[in-house]
Amino acid sequence: MEDFIDGWTRRLVESAGGALDERAARALVAEIYHAASLRGVDDYEEGVARREAERDE
Repeated sequence: MEDFIDGWTRRLVESAGGALDERAARALVAEIYHAASLRGVDDYEEGVARREAERDE
């Protein structure tokens, strides 16, 4: 995970053209990564619940 955050932090800093420092970029990337992870878990749980409901019908 750290390599992922490092890579995207560098990309974001470069893309921002100096408007964003590395610390702020890293925090933003980490927050996005965390939100995406939670969304992935939510999607998985919804899929499991849907399959269980279909199976129970």
